[in-house]
Amino acid sequence: MKILLDHNTPQGLRSMMPEHQVHSAAFRGWERLRNGNLLQAANDEGYEMVITCDQSISYQQDLGLYSPTVLTIMSNNWPTIRDNIDRIRQAIPEAIHGQSNVLNLTA
Repeated sequence: MKILLDHNTPQGLRSMMPEHQVHSAAFRGWERLRNGNLLQAANDEGYEMVITCDQSISYQQDLGLYSPTVLTIMSNNWPTIRDNIDRIRQAIPEAIHGQSNVLNLTA
């Protein structure tokens, strides 16, 4: 799956998902794009999923307008994300397009 990591998502997540094609917004040169503009760019470039730690994105955007499914991880703490990589991997195929897909992680 082609996945884009939002600005606020720890970049170490890229190397922990070798089964997917994962890029960061910064890698794509999209560091200045925010929310709707970032989702539109991901849409235009064929990304299937955007992973973000921005808890407000699902309230600010109509997620059904964009092709990528959005998965919101409720922590951007790297040790917490690293320790819950199996839960993140499991959430990716279970996420539903156009809905608020939220993953709460425990430290």
